[in-house]
Amino acid sequence: MMLTGRKPRFLMILLAAFAFHGSLTGLASAADLMQQEASPADYAFTIQKGMLKMTDGVRLAVTYYKPTAKTAGETFPVVLEMLPYRKDDIFYLGDYQYGSYFAKRGYVIARVDVRGTGGSKGTLPDREYSDAELSDAVEVISQLSQMKWSNGNIGMYGISWSGFNSLMVAHRKPPALKAIIAAHASDDLFYNDVHYIDGVLHMDYYAQQIDTDNALPRSPGYRVDETWYKERFDQEPWLFTWFREQQDGPFWRRESLRFKCPLEVPAYLIGGLLDGYRDFVTHIFQHSTAPVIAEIGPWNHAYPEEGKPGPNYEWRHRALRWWDYWLKGIDTGILNEPRFMVFVRDGHEPSTFMEEVPGDWRCEQTWPIEGSTWKRLYPTAGHLLGRAPSAQETSDALVYRAGIGMAGGGWWGDQTSDMSADDSWSLVYDSEELTETVEIIGMPQVSLRVEADAPLYQWTVRLEDVSPTGKVTLVSGALVNPSQRFSRLDPQALVPGEPTTLTTGIHFTTWRFKPGHRIRLSVANAQFPMAWPTPTPGTATLFFGTETWIELPVPPPSTCPPCVLSEPEKDDYAPDGETLYSIGPISNYTRDEMTGNSLFTTSSDYVWRIRRNYFNTSEFYEWSVNDATPANAKFEGHRRHVFSIPGNGLDLSSQVIIQSDESYFHITFTKTLFQNGKLVRKKTWSDSIRRVYQ
Repeated sequence: MMLTGRKPRFLMILLAAFAFHGSLTGLASAADLMQQEASPADYAFTIQKGMLKMTDGVRLAVTYYKPTAKTAGETFPVVLEMLPYRKDDIFYLGDYQYGSYFAKRGYVIARVDVRGTGGSKGTLPDREYSDAELSDAVEVISQLSQMKWSNGNIGMYGISWSGFNSLMVAHRKPPALKAIIAAHASDDLFYNDVHYIDGVLHMDYYAQQIDTDNALPRSPGYRVDETWYKERFDQEPWLFTWFREQQDGPFWRRESLRFKCPLEVPAYLIGGLLDGYRDFVTHIFQHSTAPVIAEIGPWNHAYPEEGKPGPNYEWRHRALRWWDYWLKGIDTGILNEPRFMVFVRDGHEPSTFMEEVPGDWRCEQTWPIEGSTWKRLYPTAGHLLGRAPSAQETSDALVYRAGIGMAGGGWWGDQTSDMSADDSWSLVYDSEELTETVEIIGMPQVSLRVEADAPLYQWTVRLEDVSPTGKVTLVSGALVNPSQRFSRLDPQALVPGEPTTLTTGIHFTTWRFKPGHRIRLSVANAQFPMAWPTPTPGTATLFFGTETWIELPVPPPSTCPPCVLSEPEKDDYAPDGETLYSIGPISNYTRDEMTGNSLFTTSSDYVWRIRRNYFNTSEFYEWSVNDATPANAKFEGHRRHVFSIPGNGLDLSSQVIIQSDESYFHITFTKTLFQNGKLVRKKTWSDSIRRVYQ
């Protein structure tokens, strides 16, 4: 089966902007909106590199995609993207496509490497979204606004990391920052990021990716010297910090907007129904005090014009109209359109290679959708899902099998195969065959009355669609860490033998359950490899009654005309580089019911060229566990960069091994660099970190 990446990786995430047209009663018609053009592509542009000096003396590397002035003294708005993802090599080809698009339309794109990464100087920060990174961004915005070719109005944007920090910098309200665009971001770094999904430990291969990439020498010279050792290679991998912070608290909430004042900077938000970060869109839309427009489409961790599955559309036109309004002072009518657009998926059978999802776009002016109601269903004896709770308290037993869940993929967002294999070892409850369509838009809510024979089990709930053929499609899901049932900030172990109630929201989704299909609630204690297995084998109990239910968000019929979308436009490609080979990530999983062994792997391989430099990145990751000994789960990862630069061949590799037992995570991380075939640096970090409710 095929999985997509998490935070952006080489040639998987590209930067762009988009267009949609729709209407509501009393607003401009779709036809009128289609006549409201954005800035035309009538500028030549150049690519210029430079350095920006921060107050503490550290110099940050910047690449400008800069339109050529048509008249003396002409100035332009500037849009900033700041990332640690190496603008001169790993991300150059993708950056070019979007830098050129906006530069041709009268915008300067300033692409900056985070200090201590890529071409920037300074020491690698000790964490993502550090004080240094965000303070630098504020200072960079101030400097960009004062450039002689700048009109003083700055935007900030990005996908994943640069979507995250766009939100964080906007919260700081630098005066020159007028608006942002954030795609696939998060406002809750403990529950809705890649390290702890829903409060449950998730060992994602992204962790090894970023720690390996951070060790590369500074571009474009790639000097291997004592400064590189000290500032990059010898810095402890961030992976250790993430494992030491196993519970919610100040570390995670420091930059989580959900726990801060509402956003006061205008924001254009993009999410995907197959992306793990999608929940941020509706929360910020609902609580921001500044204007917000938002879309949630059917795709994965990518922009709308290329995300899989489709349908895709050209979103850069709408982004231009957004920037034109806020950065050029042109009334494009962008705020007179429907501000919330969501793709409503028609029920379909499972597929891991679907190119386009059946369904349609729905345009609304507000979120939540006015007139929505909740449809509550109750699990009952006989594995039924009905409208009324059981008259008396009965229960089902659930044997913990640590390797269950692989059909669900690596996080809440992959295209998935038939879920029947996972469901065969889960508690499943099906509605009667539907006689009419049930449409849902939003975050379903779940309540489970449970009991366990150990102080910790993770719970997983999956909302699924059972077709008349018996095939089962994952609609959405959620994990539950029961130690956080009373408070995320004050975790408490389960009391064996004592019933308790767990509640959670299932991740944002849309779906139409068709007549003849059944609605399924699936409940288990494992979602491997998404959730690191808990250590104790045993049995849990799910009680039926008034405290065990699922609620589905049912919108009223739409009163709005359909959204009108434009086809993706042809991209510009860097004239001095090309992708030579690209495969993956490809994932596979196996489960042996006789031995109880479960194994999940993913791998990829990329080769590309920039001028006379050739680059190759390859990786392989493996997760394993046995049902009888869940404490002894294991992750092993290998990532390698081979940079063939005239006169300077670099071969950087990393190996990570994580093994757990009942009380600890034992972590070993090794970095190795060869230069021109000679070993020049190797360093290993090891630590045993106590498990804390994980």
